[in-house]
Amino acid sequence: MVDRYSTFGARFVAGMIDGLVFIPLVIIQLNFINSPDDDVTLFLVWSTIAYSSYWLYTVLLHARYGQTLGKRVVGVKVLDVSESRIPTLSQALLRDSVYIVLNTLTLAYLFMLVLRGQYTAVALTDSAPARIMNWIGWGWFLTEFVTMLMNDKRRALHDFIARTVVVRGT
Repeated sequence: MVDRYSTFGARFVAGMIDGLVFIPLVIIQLNFINSPDDDVTLFLVWSTIAYSSYWLYTVLLHARYGQTLGKRVVGVKVLDVSESRIPTLSQALLRDSVYIVLNTLTLAYLFMLVLRGQYTAVALTDSAPARIMNWIGWGWFLTEFVTMLMNDKRRALHDFIARTVVVRGT
């Protein structure tokens, strides 16, 4: 019998599937809206949509169904720690809170660069603030991974923060 909390591989595959959902946004950005040179307002509005879309997707689907499309495909579900219901909107927001903060800070940095006329793709990815955000993101990811390996229910740190658990077969 498969342990109902043995979800690491399924969560990884679910994340890959969820990433595929956003391919149309990437195509639009790469082909039509990849620089503020043509229309600064359009670029900033599009950037806000692009930067916010993934966390909105995960928060709203977890709060409504307990699953993203990827989790549904692989057969895992996010539940409240009581395992009797799906997460509330507050819990879903808490699950993604660190990512939302990092994402918002990166978006604010992008706005600052654009509005100061200093935007370049290199400035957004290779400057000191960008590198710091990248290191924080990787540190969070590794902390999540280690936390998931260190407890019986395979709860990642964001699950502890939100009082949730991911289970198979519901």
